[in-house]
Amino acid sequence: TPNGKAVRDRVRIGFRFADKRPERIVRVASVANPEFEIPPGAADFMVTADQKMKEDRVIMSFFPHMHLRGKAWRYGLTTKGGEERVLLDIPAYDFNWQLNYVLAEPLRLRRGDTLTAMARFDNSADNPANPDPSAVVTFGEQTEDEMMIGYYEWYDPRGR
Repeated sequence: TPNGKAVRDRVRIGFRFADKRPERIVRVASVANPEFEIPPGAADFMVTADQKMKEDRVIMSFFPHMHLRGKAWRYGLTTKGGEERVLLDIPAYDFNWQLNYVLAEPLRLRRGDTLTAMARFDNSADNPANPDPSAVVTFGEQTEDEMMIGYYEWYDPRGR
C-alpha cells in the first residue's frame, strides 16, 4: 500500500507440488457492495449485497472483509423456494482479527438461491478504532476508507 515513502521489500515465494491431481478446483468469489456512503457520526450504518447463484456451488468457507469502522457482519441465504437462514453471524467484527471461517460441513447452494451479506459500520466517536468520526466514508483501498466484501471459497459440485 503506498504510504508516500520509498521502501525496500524482499518478496519470497515457495511452491509445494502435489503428488496427484486435485480432486476439485477451489475458487474464491465475493458478494460485495462498493457503492455506499457512511455519514459522519453514524453509529450503526448497514450496507447489504446479494448474489443470486447462476449454477450450483458448494461453499467451504467465508471471509468477510471490512476496515476500521466495521462493526458486525452476517451472511444469509434465501433459497429459491423462499426459505431464509443465517449462515454466519459475527456480532462483534474486529479488523485486527479477520478470519477465514471454515464450515464444519460444506454447504451446497442451488441455482436460484441468493447469498446475502449484511455489514454494519460504526463511524461514531464511540468507536476507538475510528480514525475520523467527522468524515463521510466511502469504499476505498486505504485502511481509513472502508470496504464491504464478503469473500467465500467454493467448488463446482459437478467437478468442473
